[in-house]
Amino acid sequence: MSARSTCLILFVLVLLPAVPANSAGLDDADERLFKVQLAMAEKGESRAQYYLGEMHEQGLGTRQDVDEAFKWYAKAAEQGDAMAKRKLAHRQEIISEIKQEQEAEKLGSPVPATPPVNTGNTAKSAVPSTPATVARADQDRLEQDRIKKAAEREKRRAMVRAMVLERMRNPVGGLFE
Repeated sequence: MSARSTCLILFVLVLLPAVPANSAGLDDADERLFKVQLAMAEKGESRAQYYLGEMHEQGLGTRQDVDEAFKWYAKAAEQGDAMAKRKLAHRQEIISEIKQEQEAEKLGSPVPATPPVNTGNTAKSAVPSTPATVARADQDRLEQDRIKKAAEREKRRAMVRAMVLERMRNPVGGLFE
């Protein structure tokens, strides 16, 4: 077994127990994964370049940067990586989706509706006004959409994380041989 293979195995063995369930621990592990992918990608490994693009696209181990992601996808595609070519073909759709997610995050939690003004008429104040009810339903729907999108984003990040770890466990090519 070569020294590089031994280093990779030791890295994975050290990394896996260090991944706690809390998000701060995941961020730490993600940063380490990012550094490993960056080192492999800079050496010209096309699959590492693709995964580095994924990590930039998802903001996994680094800040989210679509331009940087597509730079790495292009490098991987130049070497014939089919998944990178697919990403490049769908560039506008991916960018549009990311912009929508970022806009939704900027909006954050919806502002609670203002309670109806009490005019002194107890019969009217006991029944919520229709506009306030509609506004509250819209806010609830927006909040559910935001939560759903956040769950989908975290699911994609977990998938990328798993792909990168699997790639590290089972390297293909001459980089670790």
